[in-house]
Amino acid sequence: MIGPMPDAADAAQHALGRREALRALGLAALAAPLAGCGIRLEDDAPRLPLLPTRQPIPGEQFVVALWARSGRLASAAAELGGAAKTLPAQLASVHAEQARVLRSVLVQQAVPDSVLDDARRAADAEALVPTAGPTVPPGATVPAATPTPTTSSGGSRSPASAGPSAAPTAAPVTPALLGRAEAAALVPDVLAGLARTRGRTLSLAGAALAQRGASATLLGSAPRWPEDAFTDADRAAWLLEATRAAVYGFQVVTAQSAGAQRTLAAGTLAALQGREAEQESLAGASARPRVLGYPLPFPVTTPTAARRLALHVLTGLAESLASELGRSEGKQPQLAALVRWLSDTAVQSNRWGQPVAAFPGMA
Repeated sequence: MIGPMPDAADAAQHALGRREALRALGLAALAAPLAGCGIRLEDDAPRLPLLPTRQPIPGEQFVVALWARSGRLASAAAELGGAAKTLPAQLASVHAEQARVLRSVLVQQAVPDSVLDDARRAADAEALVPTAGPTVPPGATVPAATPTPTTSSGGSRSPASAGPSAAPTAAPVTPALLGRAEAAALVPDVLAGLARTRGRTLSLAGAALAQRGASATLLGSAPRWPEDAFTDADRAAWLLEATRAAVYGFQVVTAQSAGAQRTLAAGTLAALQGREAEQESLAGASARPRVLGYPLPFPVTTPTAARRLALHVLTGLAESLASELGRSEGKQPQLAALVRWLSDTAVQSNRWGQPVAAFPGMA
């Protein structure tokens, strides 16, 4: 039996419903390969039905701000100028390297250019020493400052090619101002951001913060470290063994040094003994009995060999601390202690002639 023909209104409604069904099927077909390939949309992309939206990476706001701030500090250090081996000149290179590496990490993890651009504009517009730390809210809209590119002796632009664009500062940059800017990175909010990162990103970011603390100290603006509480007694005991080995090494360095080098060795030894006592308290019953000595990597019978041993010991100690960063995901107080110890180790290394590193303890 043939039913009655639909009237015009019913026909129109039926056609509309069919079009909507086809449209939904088309979107579903489009969404399936996108989701399967892991493609993530930009944050500001239109919200279409069934299409995946981008999820920020762990600690994204913190890492993006750290990247943008690195470029800002590179420009400030370059403004100070000076010979290649001076600390400001080293820091211009160090921060440009940080900006390059951190941007590479963010790009590899598909952080959109729009997020990076917002952070760069915010860093360019803020004061060199921010009043509330360098954290940049995600998606913040801050008027961009007019970039002022710096030039090298050869006339080429720098460090804009390695990181974020430069911006004029409100006042001329001085070593003291740069030191305060380095120290501004070490506030509780920033360390909370560090605790939200993961894996190698955590290790890189923690090492970069240790560089900030070391550079601030060397520039005469020692940071005010937030309180920390290393709660993992077993890990504290592991670190204690590394520190005890370093203490023994510097007992040998001190004994085989003379004059100014002996004074420097005694100062480094005292700093390491203070850390040893702190870690013994943190380790508690997990601490192992002290051993009488440790094998040396080479004979140490002259001041020259003693200096070589000093650098060898400090390099190994920094590597031990940096490796521990990646094992401390989500543990803010523990990370604060690790960054502080790594920073102090970088200070001692610099006093023994080691240049400042962009990521202390990391190859």
